[in-house]
Amino acid sequence: MNFKRILSAVLLALALVASAQAAGFATKGLEQLASCVGMTGLESLAPGTHYTYTYKGRKLTVRVNEWKEVEHIGLLLFSEEMRRQHPLPIYDFLERYLLARNAFPDDSDEQFKMAWDKVHFAHGNAQTALALDTTVSFSESHVGLRVYKVSWTDGGRKLLEMSFQMDYQLLTGCNALELENMLFRKLRRGLGNGFVLPQANVSAGGTEHTRHGKFFISPMVRSDLFYTRTSQDAPWTLVSDTARMTKSISNIMIAAESDHGMKVRIKLDKYGLRTDSATVDYKVWRQICIEEGCVPYFGLKSKQGDVYRCSVFMVNETGGYLHLLSIDVPEGAVKTPEKKLALARLYCYVPLHNVSDNVLNPTEFEPVK
Repeated sequence: MNFKRILSAVLLALALVASAQAAGFATKGLEQLASCVGMTGLESLAPGTHYTYTYKGRKLTVRVNEWKEVEHIGLLLFSEEMRRQHPLPIYDFLERYLLARNAFPDDSDEQFKMAWDKVHFAHGNAQTALALDTTVSFSESHVGLRVYKVSWTDGGRKLLEMSFQMDYQLLTGCNALELENMLFRKLRRGLGNGFVLPQANVSAGGTEHTRHGKFFISPMVRSDLFYTRTSQDAPWTLVSDTARMTKSISNIMIAAESDHGMKVRIKLDKYGLRTDSATVDYKVWRQICIEEGCVPYFGLKSKQGDVYRCSVFMVNETGGYLHLLSIDVPEGAVKTPEKKLALARLYCYVPLHNVSDNVLNPTEFEPVK
């Protein structure tokens, strides 16, 4: 090997090491924002939330996930207590968006794009946010699945008021392709080490109990859960037996406490010209959706032979979207999940204000038995 080839190999190795050590970002937009603000040393941050960076004297918040990716950068406007007590997808959006409106140059592509966002300032402007902090009173309201209205006040005096569409692409700063890529990345990573299934909490008499939930688009698409026990003194468990297959499948699909080992091959079918797929434990998919803030609903479309053709709607009422999983569940996927897969087609991040009839067709569902 001559000297030039050795030098090239060394430089390549150094580049790979530098790349591996560089800070990872959950989205391209966050990487651009960090560069604009001049943030350095992000690669050294441990997973968690950090408040060591500032912009024009204003404290910033930076959150790093367990894979050491920067998943949020923004002005520090909301306390951790507020986020825990009243979880909403708008906190990250407002902190990030208001920082971006202040930080990017007026003639930048980013400012040009933000000018087209359906974000309206009814009182104050983006610069007003530089005078806000976590001690200022914040209020929000939203209309159906359409629009948010938010405001900050101090001593009864309104400082800033904004309204914006309940558009998840706007809220996350990601386009449709980025959102689906992020979702499949989560699927392939599985559940974090700290994930613990919740316990069933049923207070009822008898040995059979249905926890009645709500319905979505049709009375046959429901969030009901089905429980059973062997005696009055025995603990309640989710129905999971072959004699009541439909109720068992419904529980597997939507019950957060279900630990069934069903595996599903999920094929993407919504945005873009290419397809993607992942084979995962179904509970991984279910928990990812619940952690996003989705409420799950189950509907049985039909039964063909030993295959139950179902739909699962993961509806995010504060994000303004749903995931629709059209899933075929053979009996073997319930009885012997280590041997048989369920097969599904996914329509992800479907805007609820612009949903089409060919995606949501309530006439095709059958009653759960």
